[in-house]
Amino acid sequence: MPSRGDLRLITAVLLVGGAVGWRFGFAHRWTQRLPPGWSATSRYSGTVRYGDPKTGRIPDGDQIADYDRSQRLVDETGRPRWVIFEERQRVREIGTGTIVFEYATRDTVDPATGAHLATRYRGSVAVFPRDVQRSTYRLRSNYLKGIPVAFEREDTLDDLRTFVFDYQGPLEATESYAGTGDFAGVRAPPGQTIRCADDQFYYRTWVEPLTGEQIKLEEGCPAGDYLFDVATGRRLGAVARWTGATAGDALIERLGAVRRLRAGYLWATRYGPGALIGAAALLLAVAWRGRHARPEP
Repeated sequence: MPSRGDLRLITAVLLVGGAVGWRFGFAHRWTQRLPPGWSATSRYSGTVRYGDPKTGRIPDGDQIADYDRSQRLVDETGRPRWVIFEERQRVREIGTGTIVFEYATRDTVDPATGAHLATRYRGSVAVFPRDVQRSTYRLRSNYLKGIPVAFEREDTLDDLRTFVFDYQGPLEATESYAGTGDFAGVRAPPGQTIRCADDQFYYRTWVEPLTGEQIKLEEGCPAGDYLFDVATGRRLGAVARWTGATAGDALIERLGAVRRLRAGYLWATRYGPGALIGAAALLLAVAWRGRHARPEP
């Protein structure tokens, strides 16, 4: 029959094995960038002002609008190699609830990293990865068609550490305005394209670096999206001027959601396995002291 000291040693070994199995087995499933059933939603406020077709200009003044962004997995049958990632952007006019913009995309991505798998999109990500680095990521997500978002600085949002990534420059939006069943859209005639005038598009996002989850967003085209002649580059009719930013209750809600995700990630990768290792170390220490405390015969 094993002695008490032997039982402690056996239990310690089992705990170490459990910690290893947890970290590299069970935890692997939940530490993927897009774990089973993953989804994310964010709401933010902004403005939208469409151009006047009679004058070809965007009227002065802005109309307040609600922005709603949802991301989810719609097909996970390809795990662990691939999943289908859907992102839908919807903008509603405040007061009437009328949809004034909607665009949805679906892409095949790697669930472990969030990177695109289509050959033509290799090197781009649909979401920021785990353990975000202070570097530049090529973000292809909904209306963003592979823009290089560069690390700008660290920032703290309500005591939560974040990395801020920024892009300012050209934005081609022809496809984004194509329309849906709920949004008539704006279609560019042959030989024309829609893009942000004077390359004034900006996109700034605050990312929690451990999980890769986005918390806050600022985006817009203050100069307005316009139709341009592809051959000459000449600006034609105005389409829309728009801006959006996460603030108020929407920011508080998103901070709470990311804090919960971060805590779960830490338990899966560090706290859980660490607790088992700690218990094993305690048992080994007790067993060692027990052996050396025995009186010699």
